[in-house]
Amino acid sequence: MMKSNIIVYILTFVLLNSCAKDKGNYDLTAINEIEVQELSEDENIDVLLGEKLLIKTTISQKDGDPSQYGYRWYMFSDAYGPLIELSDKKDLDVPLDAPIGGYTLMYVVEDKRTGITATREQYITLVSKYGSGIVVLEETVKGGDISHIGFDGSIYNNLFSGANNGEYISVLQSDLKGFYYSVGEQFQKPIYLFLTSKGENTVELDPETYEKLEDFSSMLATPLSKITELDDILGQPSSNAVYSIVNGVVIMGSSAGDSPFLEAELQGDYRLAPFVITTTAGGNYIAGKTNFIGYDEKNGRFVWYSGFYSGHLKTYGTDTSTPGAFDPNNIHKKCVYAGYSNDATLYNWIMKGPDNKMYFYQLYPVSTQNAAKAYAEIPASANMSDARYFASSTSLPHIYYVVDNKVMLYDYISNTPRVVYQAVSGEEITDLKLSVSRVPQYQTGYRAIRTTGKLYLATYGNNKGRVLEFDIAGTGGLDQPVKAYEGFGKIKSMFYKEKM
Repeated sequence: MMKSNIIVYILTFVLLNSCAKDKGNYDLTAINEIEVQELSEDENIDVLLGEKLLIKTTISQKDGDPSQYGYRWYMFSDAYGPLIELSDKKDLDVPLDAPIGGYTLMYVVEDKRTGITATREQYITLVSKYGSGIVVLEETVKGGDISHIGFDGSIYNNLFSGANNGEYISVLQSDLKGFYYSVGEQFQKPIYLFLTSKGENTVELDPETYEKLEDFSSMLATPLSKITELDDILGQPSSNAVYSIVNGVVIMGSSAGDSPFLEAELQGDYRLAPFVITTTAGGNYIAGKTNFIGYDEKNGRFVWYSGFYSGHLKTYGTDTSTPGAFDPNNIHKKCVYAGYSNDATLYNWIMKGPDNKMYFYQLYPVSTQNAAKAYAEIPASANMSDARYFASSTSLPHIYYVVDNKVMLYDYISNTPRVVYQAVSGEEITDLKLSVSRVPQYQTGYRAIRTTGKLYLATYGNNKGRVLEFDIAGTGGLDQPVKAYEGFGKIKSMFYKEKM
């Protein structure tokens, strides 16, 4: 035991003595770090596709030699795409040509003498000048064409003819339809836009350039042998399902890929009115919730569907122990409009009876008689039997519509109409749209389309078309237009395009 203690004492002495005698001199050099100022004062920079991104940089380093610096600019996409190399110059001055969407821009400065580097990053969003705005389908002296009104007030004309080798839209009975595909967000193509013309195949348009792409039938698992006319289309906000009505038949899909694929035609003896209502829950759990509601004009009844695969459209239960406000299986009227309400769980339908009277129906997304939530005969003072261009608010219990050269408002809670705007004498109203925001489920409680606070009115007079922009008051009323966009032909259709 004594011998072990002696060994421990000797080792401790040696170690302590070694530390005490380590008084060597070392040649230490201070690291002169490179400092790069922020690339922008803004958290995010919007850059137009194809336009130059110019960033002047300020770099400092003690005893630095800029002639020995190396530079690297690159960016990578939110969609996990490959790195995109941009420049090896001190300042950035390059046009950006990449898919629309969000990117992280990286700037690296290296002192080649020492290998010291400094990095700055900046978030940018690559946008198209046609990414968001109001798309206008108009008659020009040469034929049908498309214009785009940017939210900054810029107007771009002759886009369809310019993108399609001078071709014009020949059929006057044409319309613009589109939908927001939430699954496509990660692939930077969430908006799909279509040109429909009576008696012709519906054509998909590039949402950024308005170039013709493919016929709508290319989205169908089994292309139709006859002309494919798209009546309406909408994505389900709480899933990846997409519902379309084509020639009166429901064709749906549930692709999780970068583009929708319509694979299942719902079976049954029916012909639907041209309105898709994908039901929503408003964040609430609803037992036996249906996913789709339609109106079968052939048999005069409401129908529903639930699920994501091929199947049949179904009729409502006949158990009247808990009856609703009306019998959804026995309507026998013509549907003139369907839209969302100010309650995320209720959906509005406007019908015209054989007697030319107008009726309001409201449905809840269940498959029983309880689906029938509200019913009213609309007062004759609404003059709705001659109405055109309907639009529903999702913030107020109001439906806007056009009669002659007046904009009317129907309040379905009080069942009362009123005039909210009258166009100037000799001016025809040719379309009406509300501004909308298609936003993720967690922000809206599963709302497919949320309207915001503006209304757009297309008018035509003295051989000139224009678009009037109104702010909607808290009562739903309209004052005078806050903006007027001029220089169009006769506008046939507008599509409000809000790009995420």
